[in-house]
This record gives sequence, structure tokens and C-alpha cells, in this order.
Amino acid sequence: MSWRIVYIAEAEEMKLYLDNLKVIKDDQEILIPLSDIHTIIVDNVRTVVTGRLMNKLTEYHILLIFCDESHNPNLFCLGLYSHYRVYGVLNKQLEWQDEIREKMWQQIIKIKINNQASVLSYLKKEPEMITKMKGLANGVLIGDETNREGLAASLYFKGLFGSDFTRERNAIDTFNAALNYGYIVLRACVARTIVAYGLHPAFGIGHRNQFNAFNLVDDCMEVFRPIIDLWVVLTVGEEEFLTREMKQNLVGRLNAKIRIGGQNQTVLNAIDLYIQSFIKSMNSKDLSLLLYPADGIAV
Repeated sequence: MSWRIVYIAEAEEMKLYLDNLKVIKDDQEILIPLSDIHTIIVDNVRTVVTGRLMNKLTEYHILLIFCDESHNPNLFCLGLYSHYRVYGVLNKQLEWQDEIREKMWQQIIKIKINNQASVLSYLKKEPEMITKMKGLANGVLIGDETNREGLAASLYFKGLFGSDFTRERNAIDTFNAALNYGYIVLRACVARTIVAYGLHPAFGIGHRNQFNAFNLVDDCMEVFRPIIDLWVVLTVGEEEFLTREMKQNLVGRLNAKIRIGGQNQTVLNAIDLYIQSFIKSMNSKDLSLLLYPADGIAV
């Protein structure tokens, strides 16, 4: 299945018309079937959204993201009861033992670092750096006790953006701002899928911060982060700030094709397959059931 991501840059109102999203601007009205939509991004603080529409979006498991006055994603809306068997799913989730959680975290970090190495290879970076990244992936221990993730990240980002680059969440340079924007959108998409399958997003396996309501989301999105990194490298260039066109390019990237489970799928479909297989792997304690993006390259 292929879903649409609707980017609302200018609109006066969004409302429900039968089972369609109606977008109103001046005298123009646009109808989009809700069954076609995965995510709606509202990048306009003046747009009015009706309560009837928001309630209907939860029935269709549609993610709604609002941006702030700086045009950065600031809020996303998910239904509270998206899964018909929420107690049964949650009960199994709470039975996950530390052993399988730490082994899965080890697997996720290995996949992430290998996908980062694939991005460096795709961009034709130094072979020595790529070899070192693969060595770090092979050396990940259970629970990533020796923090190979952090060592790889330092090497990786300097390889992408130069030796002077430092990855910071609150930095205002264009590269960091673009990474932050992309990760927030990706995080929201993963959260939407996790909640739709009845998992509690706060109960993580690697992230276990008591103040983080999305620990599991942050766990599961790790293997997809290199997709955002590649988008930033290919899109930002010498730009001094994120433009609307650059953000729309990111939206398009989520519908690009990526290799998973021996098939080419859109990134959004890949997230869905990944979360389904993640649940099966954790419940059966069989990591071989996990389907994941093979190289982090979305085209």
C-alpha cells in the first residue's frame, strides 16, 4: 500500500467532509480521501482544524503534525485507543525480559551502524572510514555496553559534514537544524505505527528514561535515521536555512523506496513491516524474525 503525506503550507481551515479531508483556502477547496493519507503536516499556525476531523483521523490511524511559528514540528496527535486488543498487546510487552531487550538493542545498534556505513559508501567517502564503521558494528556487545553507537556516530557525522561538525540538538546551523527537523518527522511516523499496533511507546528496550514518553519510538527509529542523514547531505548544500522546498523534499523522501525483507518498499511501508516483525521477534524471543532496512539508502 502507498500512502500520501499531506503538507499544508497555507490554508484557512481543515475539516471533515464525509470520509475526506477538506482543505479550504480563500475560495478554493480540496478533497483528499482519508483512506489515502498516512500523515498530515500543518506548517501554518493560522490554520483551523475542527474537532470532528481530528476524531475521524484517529479512526484511520492518521498522524497529524503541527509546526510552530519557526516552522519546526512541535506537536503530533495520535489516538489513545488505536488497537482493538490493546490490553493483550500491552500485557505481552510488559513480559519482555531484560535478556531479549538487550539482545534486540544490540541488533538495532549493529543495523544502525551498518546502515551509516552504507550511506558513507554511497557518498564515496574514505574506504578506511567505512571499514572502521563496519568494525564498530561487528564489535557491538549485548546492550551495547561499550557504547559503539556513540563512537560510530562521532566518526560518521564528521565523515558526512566535515571534521569541524558537532552533532547538537539545539544547534542553529543548517545541517543540525535539518537533522532535527527530519528526525522529528521520522519519530512521529514511527510513533504512529507503534501506537497503531497497540504497543506503549514509553516502555523501551534501549532507551529507558523515566521522563521520556517515547522511549520505544526512539529505540525503533534508530535503524531509519541514516535515511534522514542522506536526505540532509543531498538537500542542504550551502543553504543558510531550511526552505519550504527542502522540507517538502523530506516529505517526498518518506515515500522513496528502500530495501527491506528482500523487497523494495516505501519508507512508510518499511516502518510498518519493521514494527510488525519487531513485535513478533520480541514476543517469540527470535531475532531472526526481524525485518529491517538493508542499507539505509532510500531512492
